[in-house]
Amino acid sequence: MFFKDDDVRTTDTTTWCPADLIDASFGEDGLAVILLNRPILLHKDYFRSVWNNAKVRITVDGGTNRWVDFVREHPNADEELKPPDLVTGDFDSCTDESMSYVTRLNCRIIKTPDQNATDFTKSLKVLQSTGFASEIRRALVLCESSGRLDQIMANINTLFLARTILPDVSVFLRSSNSLSWLLPSGNHRIEIPSRLVNERIWCSLIPIGQRAVCTTSGLHWNLDNRVSEFGSMVSTSNTYSSEEVRVRTDSAVLWCMGTTPKDM
Repeated sequence: MFFKDDDVRTTDTTTWCPADLIDASFGEDGLAVILLNRPILLHKDYFRSVWNNAKVRITVDGGTNRWVDFVREHPNADEELKPPDLVTGDFDSCTDESMSYVTRLNCRIIKTPDQNATDFTKSLKVLQSTGFASEIRRALVLCESSGRLDQIMANINTLFLARTILPDVSVFLRSSNSLSWLLPSGNHRIEIPSRLVNERIWCSLIPIGQRAVCTTSGLHWNLDNRVSEFGSMVSTSNTYSSEEVRVRTDSAVLWCMGTTPKDM
């Protein structure tokens, strides 16, 4: 979860607590899970937990194929997994077989033929237009970073667009080995699970589209009012010195953190 608290320096600090998104230890129901058209490489128990505990479940175009394949490849998954609440996309990647499957489950199917936006971006618009946005606080987007650099960049672009489409919802990208989201300009406090600190798992602060002046604490290599931009210094392959990371930035930066498997 994340929340606002009053910093002792009289400025607002956004506090991020990503442990439940990393370990699927949910206690609140304001979560939407969005499945994009990438292989589901997450542990099956993790996927089952985040999917079933979500307030809203969405499959996006070929992501519907991935969901149907998961159900068919895992014994009893059809009994253990809740059906998607929304099935969206232009459906150029969704097979007729998968479409028939979710139709039989009485899933709500919304076609989004506009070619000027990605299916991921359009799914957020559907989430907003159908009224579900008022019920959620976070959206966890399941997508692997394999193969297509252009699709990775498109997903990051959607993180920026999401600030306008769903201004009250924080959107996270979750792969089998990382969790990423935007830190808007301002002050941030990120609570780091102790096992990630102990195992010296990687983390990164990446400016996208414009330079950022950042100051940090709690990292192995901290930034002190440092300009970060492409063509100059970018803080990748960093790690932690503390279970609390502080970031002050004058423009949005992408925060990426590696994850490690946890017994489910």
